[in-house]
Amino acid sequence: MPLQFQDADFKDSKAIANVCISAFFDDPFRKSLYPGKPFDKQVAGVISKWPNNYGDMPAHYKIVVDTDTGEVVSYSKWSFAFTDAGATLRTPTGLPENFKPVPSSTPKGLNDPFATEFTKRAREARDRILGERAQLQLKMLGTLPSYQRRGAASLHLSWATELAEEKGLTCWVEASPMSVALYKKFGFEIKDTIVVQLDESCGGGTQTSSCMMREPRK
Repeated sequence: MPLQFQDADFKDSKAIANVCISAFFDDPFRKSLYPGKPFDKQVAGVISKWPNNYGDMPAHYKIVVDTDTGEVVSYSKWSFAFTDAGATLRTPTGLPENFKPVPSSTPKGLNDPFATEFTKRAREARDRILGERAQLQLKMLGTLPSYQRRGAASLHLSWATELAEEKGLTCWVEASPMSVALYKKFGFEIKDTIVVQLDESCGGGTQTSSCMMREPRK
């Protein structure tokens, strides 16, 4: 089961959507974002947004492939801010000819107040802590449950931290409780926390996301 890290292609939409929802479907945060929305509908929602998301020039998508099967088993989404370091790395492939993004709309089934409040608080923390430093922001990192704890996530983070060292970038992520330990292994430190009230449909209670930062060591 050799794993290979590589750039995502436009044709990887269905595989990435499957990884995304498979990785997070049972997570209380995800259930609060889309209360009661079934698995297949969430996958379809990710696929429908893929042309705009992949065509978004600041966004960089990476995947990990099981070379024995050709299956996409993990993916990540990154964004650069206050730097042109990502300009030479962004090489989208497979986009339809004459591609033009369409105006975004609120996904069906989204708990909009929950999403808006978390996004607002995350942005405020990031702006307060990072300011206008050159940044590499991790927006999403997911792995199929059957491939978790097999090194796929580490391939994404190794690429990112090596690039950050080379370009002098500060890395940032809003980490779930389960992922904090992994990010600490790569030099991230908790700088703030965001406590959210989970939806009653998944049992209520609270969950804490950790705002984590990694500064370049050079």
